[in-house]
Amino acid sequence: MQRKQRKLTVSQLNAYISGVFEDEFVLHDVIVRGEIFELKVMGARTFFTLREGDCTLNCVTFSAVNVDIGAEVDVTGTVTFYAKSGRVSFVAEYLTVTGEGVLLAELKKLKEALGKEGLFANRPPLPQFIRKAVVITSEHGAVLHDILSVCNKEYPAIDICLCDVRVQGSDSADTIAEAIRDVNEHCKDADVIIIARGGGSASDLQSYNTETVARAVAGSKLPVISAVGHETDYTLCDLCATARAGTPSIAASMICAPAAMMTTRLFTAAHTLEADILRLYDVKRQQVIYNAMRVISLCERLSERRAAYVHKLISGVAARTDSLLSSASERFAAACAALEKLNPLKVLSQGYAKVSCKGGELTGMSALKAGDIVTVTMHDGKFNAEVMNCEVMTHAERKER
Repeated sequence: MQRKQRKLTVSQLNAYISGVFEDEFVLHDVIVRGEIFELKVMGARTFFTLREGDCTLNCVTFSAVNVDIGAEVDVTGTVTFYAKSGRVSFVAEYLTVTGEGVLLAELKKLKEALGKEGLFANRPPLPQFIRKAVVITSEHGAVLHDILSVCNKEYPAIDICLCDVRVQGSDSADTIAEAIRDVNEHCKDADVIIIARGGGSASDLQSYNTETVARAVAGSKLPVISAVGHETDYTLCDLCATARAGTPSIAASMICAPAAMMTTRLFTAAHTLEADILRLYDVKRQQVIYNAMRVISLCERLSERRAAYVHKLISGVAARTDSLLSSASERFAAACAALEKLNPLKVLSQGYAKVSCKGGELTGMSALKAGDIVTVTMHDGKFNAEVMNCEVMTHAERKER
């Protein structure tokens, strides 16, 4: 005999499941022990995840929770099925901290061991002038955009290169560590590395709390700025780095500040030099006029013959003075022109652009092939482009141009 099937709508099925949960008394007023794995406050509600082994439980409470991620807790509450969303959640009424969770204990143990090895000390300092920075992050997130926006505003001449990595997942720690080693080996002209990713849960930031990433950061010959998560997030990556930035945008300001400050000091010094030269010239000019007037007055008392001789001497002095002033003026103009050539924005503002590929600057076509992604830097920003075809000019063609 064929069993008759029932046809239900989604709302009917969810309503039935909700009733089953409500009637199952074993799911009411139950105590669950686990480790706080994730925690987020949204208005009057606090959402957190309990973890035990490979299993997790989504929880919510409507009261304030004073507990840190990684703590082991006993949570008293009721299992609830929300018919509208079709989700199971544990509504917590009471929460008691019983100790440290396994993950937190392991992290503290690893932190202590790495600290004893000296991985948190003797890091290379940030250079006083940063020309090129390599950002190790995902090309798909907003991190790179935030960094470029800050740099374009504060110091657009700085060169930013991307090293694309996976920032979370099972193999992300290995890819991040490998990227750090590759940059040290192949980007010889880089001044600093920025390791960055946006905010997230404790599980999202787990890669940056691994021994693999910590040792790679500590072993970097280039100084490293760690910009992982939000202001309140601290990782082993932060402790092993030269400097910690609360956000990727703060990291961008950190690398722009020395160059912007040095440029400001340079132009201030140039303006001060110009003012000093003009002031000195004005003082000497007044002295020359005064002495000339004295000489003329004396000449009027001399005989006509002697006066002519003195006038000849005066003309020679005046000619030599004009020559010296003209030479000094030319040297000053040449120094100003040389100073202007040092301005990194000068060339780019004339329509030229700087092209880089795979973290390195391009000086010719030999390193390019169709399909490569290149970064084009102009005076007011950057953009990425794909190489459609490569045409190498012959020697005769280059000579003709």
